[in-house]
Amino acid sequence: MRKALFWAMMIFLFSSGVVFAKDAISIKAERMEALETKNQVIFTGNVEVKKKDFTLYADKLLVFYQEKNGKREVEKLEAFGRVKIKRGNLIAFAKKATYLKAKEELILEGDPVVWEGDNSVKGARIILYLAEDRYIAESSPEAPAEAIIFAE
Repeated sequence: MRKALFWAMMIFLFSSGVVFAKDAISIKAERMEALETKNQVIFTGNVEVKKKDFTLYADKLLVFYQEKNGKREVEKLEAFGRVKIKRGNLIAFAKKATYLKAKEELILEGDPVVWEGDNSVKGARIILYLAEDRYIAESSPEAPAEAIIFAE
């Protein structure tokens, strides 16, 4: 029953025009709850989000959308729990990740670390600028920005 409800809701969301940066997005989870009056969808349990070369894993995902020109457009995603992100040769871990569609930014918080090959970056907060293939590690008094780089 749960799987049938999940797929029925997924078909509804995508056939009714949910848009995510012009490319299809696949979201899988153990449970999905649509909150139409709040323009939110909540996914819980082994969440997996895929879009092109981007994959996000989390315990919980909130999708925020707005109605625009008769279509539902994703504005923001918030992932919680054991967040893992893969994009090309980049792998990132955090306790929380927030994707802002308008800025094409992914903000990692809660002990974030980004790996590219053997090199890693840590900080209090890491912002990935997806359209620019760059990121910034910010520090706090408790968590300085740190990079570990292996020379070739």
